[in-house]
Order: sequence, then C-alpha cells, then structure tokens
Amino acid sequence: MNIFSQQDFNDVQEVIKMANGQHGNIAKKEPARDELAELNEQSKRIQDLVEEIDRLPDENAKNLMQECMQEVLSFYGHGLERILKIISNGNSEAAKNIYNNLIEDSFITGLLLIHDLHPLDLKTRLYQALEKVKPYMDSHGGSVEIVSLENNIAKLKLAGSCKGCPSSASTLELGIQQAIEELCPDLEGLEVEGAVEAPHLKHSLPKTDVGWKVIKGIEDLQNGMFRIVEIPGTSLIINCVNNNLYAYRNNCPACERSFNNGTLKENILSCQLGHSYDLRHAGICTDDADLYLDPFPLLEENGTVRVAVG
Repeated sequence: MNIFSQQDFNDVQEVIKMANGQHGNIAKKEPARDELAELNEQSKRIQDLVEEIDRLPDENAKNLMQECMQEVLSFYGHGLERILKIISNGNSEAAKNIYNNLIEDSFITGLLLIHDLHPLDLKTRLYQALEKVKPYMDSHGGSVEIVSLENNIAKLKLAGSCKGCPSSASTLELGIQQAIEELCPDLEGLEVEGAVEAPHLKHSLPKTDVGWKVIKGIEDLQNGMFRIVEIPGTSLIINCVNNNLYAYRNNCPACERSFNNGTLKENILSCQLGHSYDLRHAGICTDDADLYLDPFPLLEENGTVRVAVG
C-alpha cells in the first residue's frame, strides 16, 4: 500500500518540517537530551534534501526522487505499524509499558503522525497535554479546561487565579503551550479565554524558544525554604510551600532587588525591603495588586524537577 500519493507529497514535507520544529509558526522544542541530538540532525538533513529535490531542474528526475521517497516512507510506515501491533498484542505488563512509552514519546509521536498510525486522536492527546501541566496549574490556584476542538483549532479557558492575571500570558506560553506542542504537533490553532496580555494565538500557535531544564538538588527542598538557582540568562527562586514547589524569577518587581536576602513565611515571599508576594496566588503583591512576580512553570515527574525557561 502506498501511504502517500503524489498530490500529498507537499503535506509530507510539511509534516517533516513540523517534526523538526519548523512548521509555520509552530515551534516544537524537545527537552535538552543528548539522545535526541542525532535524530534532530537527521530530521534537519531530511528537510534540506527534500528542498534540494524541489529545486531540481529536471522534472523527470524530481518526480522519480519524490516517488522513491514516497515508497521509502510507505515501506518504513509498514514497519512501524507492525512494531506497534506486535507490542500491543503482548499480554505482559512490560509490553504494555513499552507500548505506552512509545506513543507518549514526543519524537515518535511525530513519526506516527506522519504515517497516520498514532492510536490516540487529537482530543485525547490534548487532554493528556493539559493533565501534564495540571500540577503546575493547581499549585497556582488555577485551572485550564477545553471549551471546544473544531477543525483542529482548540479553545481553552483559564480559571481560578490564572484568569485575568497579568502573569497568565507567561503561564500560557511557558506551560500549557509547551505541553500541547509536544503531544499535539498537528494542532493548527489555539484560542484561550481568560489570558491577559497573551500573544495573539488565533489560527496559529506562536513561535517560542522554550525548553524544559532539569533542576537538580531541589526535590529535597523542605517546607518554608527557598533556593536560588542560576541558569544561563536567568536567576530563579524556587520555593517550597505546603509540599508544593513554586518557581519565579529572582527579582522583586517593586524594587528590582533579588530575593537572595529575603524571607519566606508560610506562602508569603518578601524581599529585603519588605515587599511581599503571595506565592499561592500567582505571585501577586500583597501591597499592590498591580504587581506580580514572573512565574516559571515547574513540573515534578518521577523525582525529577523541570522548569520551563525561555
């Protein structure tokens, strides 16, 4: 069976670009993992070769190369399909875990979508993406829900502390969007209710330079304590309140001082000059409702702490 027809070849190119993080305005970013570096390089090389084929002056040669690529894609698509069937037919717990790990891997998700083999539909994967950031949203007293999904355009709604909060733009861009891009690279648009000063998302996802960075030595942070973490270009203050971790930029918006010599009492973080912020309510200043701390999405998964940074 030939999966891709000649008229679909342009769509194949676009999906390859999408998997490489260059599809329109959709920026698909992978966590900084060494094992993906070679795959990303190969994806970029494939894209370059496809563009070179498009520039061939000889139409016969170009058509032949395109047909060859279609057959190769079809051939390996059958291989992927057989691998999934063999694993999914396994009755052991190990087989089930392998199957779930495969379909949850963001890079493999792109390959499965190219061949229309992903077992989960877009709506299911969208729910999974939102579940992924639920701990972060909960820790800030906020929530996000799906209003609708039509024509591959999702409408979401922010509620709780996130609704109407000036920090909600950052929350959306660094948290929700990142999770959606990883699990739903085929989503064509995103509209959000309740976001203030958020980028214009209608019809396409905005391009971001966001990645998840693993923060070591934070998982044992005790309640009522904070730790300053320096990463390239950004200083973060990570706080532990009621066994929840909160990450903010290490900068007081009132006095522009760091929190290095500040204090944390219950859920209130104060700078050296006494400006105080409620960490459990999106970092709002207790003395000036127009001031907020700059939040960074933080996720804890299997003992690993990751922060989304740009």
